Amino acid sequence: MDGFNLAMNSKKVLLVEDTRSLALALKHMIEETHRLQVDVFGDLSSTEISLNKKAEDYCVAIVDYDLPDAHHGEAVDVVIKNKIPCILFTGMNDGSIQEEDLWEKGIADYAHKSMDHSLEYVAWMVGRINNNALVDVLVVDDSSVARNSMARLLKIQQLNVFKAGSGEEALDIIRDNPQIKVVIIDCYMEGMDGMKLTSKIRESHKKNEMEIIGVSSQGGQKLSTRFIKSGANDFLLKPFTPGEFLCRVNHSIDNIEMYSELKKLNHLKNQFIGTAAHDIRGPLGAIQTSASYMLTRDLPEKKAEKLLQLINRSSKELIELLNNLLDVSAIESGSVELNLIEADVTEILNERVELYTTSIDAKEIKLQSEFEPVNASIDLIKFKQLLDNLLSNAIKFVPKKGRIFLKLYQSDINAKKAFVFEVHDSGSGVEEEEIKLLFNPFTTLSSRSTTSEKQTGLGLVIARKVCKAHNGSLIYQHSELGGACFKVKIPVSQFN
Repeated sequence: MDGFNLAMNSKKVLLVEDTRSLALALKHMIEETHRLQVDVFGDLSSTEISLNKKAEDYCVAIVDYDLPDAHHGEAVDVVIKNKIPCILFTGMNDGSIQEEDLWEKGIADYAHKSMDHSLEYVAWMVGRINNNALVDVLVVDDSSVARNSMARLLKIQQLNVFKAGSGEEALDIIRDNPQIKVVIIDCYMEGMDGMKLTSKIRESHKKNEMEIIGVSSQGGQKLSTRFIKSGANDFLLKPFTPGEFLCRVNHSIDNIEMYSELKKLNHLKNQFIGTAAHDIRGPLGAIQTSASYMLTRDLPEKKAEKLLQLINRSSKELIELLNNLLDVSAIESGSVELNLIEADVTEILNERVELYTTSIDAKEIKLQSEFEPVNASIDLIKFKQLLDNLLSNAIKFVPKKGRIFLKLYQSDINAKKAFVFEVHDSGSGVEEEEIKLLFNPFTTLSSRSTTSEKQTGLGLVIARKVCKAHNGSLIYQHSELGGACFKVKIPVSQFN
């Protein structure tokens, strides 16, 4: 059972479920939560046809035990035979399915349809299995049978597993692989026991950086307390069920990843505040210096006018930056309510383009557009803000006598009607390694505006968040014009 397919790049989930409403609800939840494509089949026959063509496309499968043409778990067997991690999702409760037999088959997990929050659990497990290929776990037990049994369960869930038969070997593995997130340690081992090993690990790895789960077949609650006081995060008493064991391990991984994410967010917050303070200090300093100069000197009218223009310009920059900061904060917190109206998107686009005619003419940019008629429910103010950020961004990075191409057409999002707006330019584009940084606040990339136009580093952040608030998306692609292409995709209606 160790050779399961790993299809991290394909990002597809196989869902075998004959209750259509349930299948659609689960499909929507997975696609919204994890951005994974879900293929749905309602019987064994169509599932087999799909697997014969593209079994390697699937990173995980959710399978109903009882199907119209397969009443005894045959679909589960077919999925496991194709080496796809299988989550059993069943409504049967007549006792005909024995949990032990299912684990023996090689399922990755199971959930009962009658459980509260069963859909949420299955969706969470799909994401967990899909991400587990990036997670390293160490199993430490001097019994090869116990060690291999735990490792087998972990590998079915796509985890990368290291094994050690002693405390000394475990320390060597951790030293060479400091990225290990979870260590499972048996208490009673020859030589260095589990509690001593736990204490040694804690000398170099904090609880929020590496989780330790103690296991033992003896000692009961007193041993659990001792283990946790030695530095463990959790404890399991043998014999435990595979389900209990995997739940504890996966939640431990969640804890580590949550701490890592919080740490990263805290760093970004500090960077955000520091950069914002720096950007605010510039125009504020210019205002203060100019005002002080005017108050303490008798200036000629021409000199005073220049200083007033500097104060006016700096004030505008400061207000723009503060407004952008407030927009990012409000949209991020989810406190923004869209004021939706039915609008002519094509007309709005033509209007916004007209506003930038002076800037376009100044750089002798050749502008081409191809707009289909589109009507949609949008927040007019925020949508115009989105367009302004994308248009001004293109103008900034296009060289003199360069090209901009705008395209508007209809498409769909998850079977819902949508419209797509593309902004292509002939600028220098974005370096491959910098694409992932594009939508981060205050990001400084190697690309520079062609005439030193002022940049706050927030335009694309706001644009993407406006798209998200409209249940849409904003992505970057390389343009055929040689530069950047930003593609907006938004549902035509926000009400269904």
